[in-house]
Amino acid sequence: MTTSSKSAFISGPISPPPDYFATHYTPPILTAASRGDNFILGPASGIDTLALNFLLTTANVPAYKITVYLAEFENKAFRSRFAAFEAAGGNIKVVGVTTGERDAAMTEESDYDILRYMTQEEASKLYGNVYWPRISNTEKNERRRKGLPLHGSAEEAAVVKTEGGWLKRVRERFEGK
Repeated sequence: MTTSSKSAFISGPISPPPDYFATHYTPPILTAASRGDNFILGPASGIDTLALNFLLTTANVPAYKITVYLAEFENKAFRSRFAAFEAAGGNIKVVGVTTGERDAAMTEESDYDILRYMTQEEASKLYGNVYWPRISNTEKNERRRKGLPLHGSAEEAAVVKTEGGWLKRVRERFEGK
């Protein structure tokens, strides 16, 4: 009996703290690699770059099982950085104009995520006074997978998922309720 391999979308912060990759990414990547899964990732610094290097070296994943997705502008600016990867059999896929379109395609074309984003407390501690609360692209990737809106709080997401709930919430805000 043969089983087809799945595809994991790896995403994470572009400026992870020390040991972040080893703690949160190494175990699930090694598990996925041992199953023979494929891997999808972007071209960003941080987790994307660490993951690509880890997959090709430590995890010994063949390059043909890895696809790096690029938005059109990234293809023009960064494609040459992946020449050795492509020469080794790695795949490059150009999708969309924006990183959001690229990330949406990576979610759609993968089966599951290997991701972790920092909590507000972790990010605030790491970045200090340059930190601003926001929904990171990594969290947006998770939200896409779960079918949640890309913006707003978890409370707002629950309201949006109910038919007509978002309109009620907007009216309540304007009416001061």
